[in-house]
Amino acid sequence: MKKFYALCFILLSFLFANEILAQSSYNTYFVQFRNKANTPYSLSNPSAYLSANAIERRIRTGLGFDSLDIPVNATYIQQVLQQGNSNLLLKSKWFNSITVELLDTAIAAAWKQQVEALPCVFQVKSLPSVPLEKISIHKGMQSEEGMVSDDFYGPSFRQTEMMNGQLLHELGLNGQGMDIAVFDGGFLFANVLPAMARLFEEGRIVETHDFLHYNSPEVFDAATHGTMVLSHMAGIMKDSLYGTAVDANYYLFQTEDVFREVRLEEDTWIQAAEWADSIGIDVINSSLGYSLFDEDYMNYSTSDMNGTTTRISQAAEICALKGTLVVNSAGNSGDDPWHVITAPSDAEHVLCIGAVDLNGIHASFSGYHPPGLSDVKPNVVAMGRQTVYAAMDSTISRGNGTSFSSPILAGMAATLWQAFPTATNMDIFNAIEQSASLYSNPNDSMGYGIPDFWKAFVNLSNQIYSQPNENSVLVFPQPSEGQFEIRVEGNFPNTSNYHYLYDSSGRSVKYDKWDYNYSNPWAIYHVDLASHPSGQYYFVIESSEGIQVVPLQKK
Repeated sequence: MKKFYALCFILLSFLFANEILAQSSYNTYFVQFRNKANTPYSLSNPSAYLSANAIERRIRTGLGFDSLDIPVNATYIQQVLQQGNSNLLLKSKWFNSITVELLDTAIAAAWKQQVEALPCVFQVKSLPSVPLEKISIHKGMQSEEGMVSDDFYGPSFRQTEMMNGQLLHELGLNGQGMDIAVFDGGFLFANVLPAMARLFEEGRIVETHDFLHYNSPEVFDAATHGTMVLSHMAGIMKDSLYGTAVDANYYLFQTEDVFREVRLEEDTWIQAAEWADSIGIDVINSSLGYSLFDEDYMNYSTSDMNGTTTRISQAAEICALKGTLVVNSAGNSGDDPWHVITAPSDAEHVLCIGAVDLNGIHASFSGYHPPGLSDVKPNVVAMGRQTVYAAMDSTISRGNGTSFSSPILAGMAATLWQAFPTATNMDIFNAIEQSASLYSNPNDSMGYGIPDFWKAFVNLSNQIYSQPNENSVLVFPQPSEGQFEIRVEGNFPNTSNYHYLYDSSGRSVKYDKWDYNYSNPWAIYHVDLASHPSGQYYFVIESSEGIQVVPLQKK
């Protein structure tokens, strides 16, 4: 928690340390307030501004509530808007601020002076803007041929198998019950593509918000980038594509302005993150990054990628510290003069995802560790070259980018978390890092390397032991020469009850439907490992009540 309070100090100390010099008249302003006094909200009644899911997570993880959760004072907002002909664009409770569009630039100087004179206002900053005709191009999206295939996943198999993600899918873990928010520049055609049909038919697109346009629900426009990103997690196409979290719930948030690259996009990202936190989102995938802009005077330097300088990285850190797993692409500047990762992936508790090819070799375009940052970045890598996604012509295509490695991993992270609902976001974060191929020797291009989600699953199983329900488990003898009796407390039904047996490397030892003795309150299993080598095994029971993981030690 000391880091959390230190961050709050950073927000006030460094938020406006580097004021951009004005080069023309602006009509967009960032207004920060002094306090949250005289508000109708209180820390004793968080249900007024946080969802039940968000409150439950704060209590379960011991995070509690603080002043950052309190919404911006509505009276303060009105005082600002009364100073001139203006629109409220965005508001941020974490920064206790609003972003305002002034409709008459002729009164800009007088308006700014009047707002600064308000007792409730701490400071006002002009936000640079550029003409809308400037278009941002997403790099590294070219098509390439690939040859990896599998009967179930089709050519998308390698992007999951590289991380042993298919072993979690074999257990029936596909992200059920997990809430994933996708921050992007638009989801054009997502609502009509065959690969997304199941997602929409089952009603698992829970919310859509366009934070660029006054929180409009319309996000199925503007750009296809978000659609391609989403399909890496949620897409299903027989023998062609199987996403990493096909049964999760999805929240589609448009935060990126695809027609220009300006600092205002950081604020739309922040508002989306605050909303995601308030409704209890589990995982955010953000295939976005900020470093260089359409006008040079807005640009950051590589030394600014230190986790604390940019406002978006500060917000991402707050979001992570409040319990959301924030997954962000490393950026595609590895071959460019910029070379390093981009904000907000530089934040300490944001899982920054680089890219590798199908052989696990670093993709040259994937951003590197920035100078002067002590944290390992990127944290881990996933396949980001020749990945398979849902194409806009209702087929599949291949493309490159950390924009794709990020959702592949984010979906697997949600799938892993599904099995351990009592775990925190940082339990999942750490398990992913610790499972990775270079954990003992990280480098500046791949960080801790390629995660092994079976290894992460096993490690969390050893820590948490029983998931997702908390039924008592008895095993005897333990260890054994090969004969085990397993008793699981709970009302496990006599149907839809499967067991899976794995060795320590994740290889399936048995895959059968077993009958078992049931005598309330115990389900009793007998496992025979007499013909198998000595070592650690994992007996996994799947039923309508959830999943039980039982470690077995054979002498």
